[in-house]
Amino acid sequence: MAVESKQISNTELERLIIESGLSNAALARHINLTGRSTYGLELRYDSSSVNRWLRGAVPAPPIPEIIAGVLTTRLHRQVPAGSLFADGDFLTVPSSPSQTVETATALWRRTVQRRDFLAYSFSTAASAQAGWWWVFSPPGTITGGARRSRIGQADLERLAADRETFAELDRRFGGGHARSWLADYLDQQVAPMLHGRYDDATGRALFAAAADLTHILGYMVFDSADHGLGQRYTIQALGLAHHAGNLALGAYIMSNLANQHVYLGDGATAAQLARAGATAAHGRAPAALIAQLHTTEARGHALAREPHACRAALHMAERALERARPEVNPAWLGAASPAHRHGAIMHSLHDLGDHTAANSYAEQALDLPADSSRARALHLILHARVLLGLGRVEESCATATRAHGMSAQLRSRRLGERFTEYTKALTPYAKVAAVIDWLALIRPTRTPLSRSPG
Repeated sequence: MAVESKQISNTELERLIIESGLSNAALARHINLTGRSTYGLELRYDSSSVNRWLRGAVPAPPIPEIIAGVLTTRLHRQVPAGSLFADGDFLTVPSSPSQTVETATALWRRTVQRRDFLAYSFSTAASAQAGWWWVFSPPGTITGGARRSRIGQADLERLAADRETFAELDRRFGGGHARSWLADYLDQQVAPMLHGRYDDATGRALFAAAADLTHILGYMVFDSADHGLGQRYTIQALGLAHHAGNLALGAYIMSNLANQHVYLGDGATAAQLARAGATAAHGRAPAALIAQLHTTEARGHALAREPHACRAALHMAERALERARPEVNPAWLGAASPAHRHGAIMHSLHDLGDHTAANSYAEQALDLPADSSRARALHLILHARVLLGLGRVEESCATATRAHGMSAQLRSRRLGERFTEYTKALTPYAKVAAVIDWLALIRPTRTPLSRSPG
């Protein structure tokens, strides 16, 4: 499996283990013994567990404290628990559900404790590896934790209701508005539930809910242009969805991982990830999701300057849109409206330089749900770029001004960057009156649009 071949990333833990003279298996035995004698825990770690930690997985408390205690005794000096997993990178998906829980909850906890919103780099290789793992690895068997709290249907219903709240906040106000709230919610509310007691069916539903919420947070962080952290949330969400056995949700998360590569200009990887998601989910996912995967693939091909592949993917997307039935879509796919897909088609055609064809999708792309404020602003500024490509400068500036009028309530760096790109594209028309007016409008508000939340 791909996760087994990942090179060591936690070099600090590796250094301390070597210095202690313990083998990985011996360290695991000491951890199990200390867990039983000091904490009353029946632990079953082995050398493979230590290998996963060395490759970036982070165990849940109190395991870091136990490891630190073992190493402190062995080395005859204090080893702080907080230093052991400082360079775990959260870019791998552990093969078992329990390790996936440990790694995902550790990422939530670290985000809350350190507010590391800008601390991570983006890795193309990690996305490809996570996608390969999702397609080819079998889901694990979910078992509840040892805590007393019993998780039931009422808990799942509460998660579903809270999920709708966070998703709506993201759509209406941008990713920067509620990302800190959702990070706190995952750490304080969802993590204890994952460590609670539940049967297999409840566990799979709980894993799916946790995957969905983690994915929403990843999208919020992506919208805030913190791409490395957003990638890590998305990869951990993929692991949770995989072990939940929810293939369609995993494909949806894959589409948005691909979308992040689109935004960063890596069209080839984006197309591969989206195609993998569509292939795996074919016949087992709603048509609206298949359309999303194909439009994302098309955008990747357009960026990679592969017009034939792009148009083939667009054709498959439009066929899927014809079959789409919104009433059968799961809640997590609610925002994937036909207008969102038509916006992606318009963007693909714009990237190909076919502005006439792109413009023909503008009306459909703007037929968005009422609460999709960010998407509406993004589609408007895209349409402004399309109109500029057609030489309709005054109309383009008027359309961009409409988008700008919606930006006051949005905290979206992505939107701010789109305004910047549009403004640069206006350079050849600097003496046109409408352009002069636009520059006067945008200049005082550029900073608020681009700010990152504290």
